[in-house]
Amino acid sequence: MKDVLVVGMMRSPIGTGTQKSLLKSLTPQNLSLQVLSALFRQTKVLPENIEIFRVGSVVSLKSNDIGQAPSREIAFRAGMVNASANIAEKACSSGLRAVWEAAAAIKYEGADFAIGGGVDMMSNVPEEVNIKALTCPITGKMMAELSDLRSRELGFTRRDYDIYAIESYERAKRRLNDYHLAGYLTPIFLESPAAPLLNFDQNVTLRDVSLGWLEKLPALPNCEITTAGNSSKKGDASAFLMLASRKAARKYGLKPLARLVSYAEHGGDDPKNFILEPV
Repeated sequence: MKDVLVVGMMRSPIGTGTQKSLLKSLTPQNLSLQVLSALFRQTKVLPENIEIFRVGSVVSLKSNDIGQAPSREIAFRAGMVNASANIAEKACSSGLRAVWEAAAAIKYEGADFAIGGGVDMMSNVPEEVNIKALTCPITGKMMAELSDLRSRELGFTRRDYDIYAIESYERAKRRLNDYHLAGYLTPIFLESPAAPLLNFDQNVTLRDVSLGWLEKLPALPNCEITTAGNSSKKGDASAFLMLASRKAARKYGLKPLARLVSYAEHGGDDPKNFILEPV
């Protein structure tokens, strides 16, 4: 087994995932290509050196923009002509699963360079597709309804949710500038003359969120403590990690940002427990 080092990381700004998303004019492929191009500029690793490419996606796989072998299309157009390319689909953890599949190729299979990450464009599919993607096929209930039920069983309240949401918004606003300064967020060029460039997260920067505003929002259908304000948001975005063996990192003079140690996933014995897995 070989060490797996993170030697580069890049993400796009996050669009709203709705019809107001500034990224709506792009396809998932084009968004991914812009992020990958920035990642190659950051690391100075040539695309043809990448041996493994894994991309996680869920909702976008149901869009009209996706045809045959989207992972191979992205890899080829990005210049990764020697890469084995494939899709990982694990609902919310698809991108994480893709990173682990890329890492496993280095750790166990002898690869030196791999890229893993994800892309989804919730604004580019009909709303019924988004609803179906967020609905548990076992219970027929939305993920928000299941997590709301489990959270209340664990003793969480609406106020707990609202306070945590405020903290999340505040952290996201503070950290957005850190991403810019560190060079881990790339501006995205849009196909819209009115807004030719996006370099900020829409959900974070376009709304002045306060506790009073959150407290006025109604609960989502079949929920008691989950609202549109304190729940996870829809989104359009892409992000990728470049992974390398220790030998390759030394050869190309790449400074490791982290070492990927392990990965775990667990389905659980009840769909409502998805918010607790893996424990």
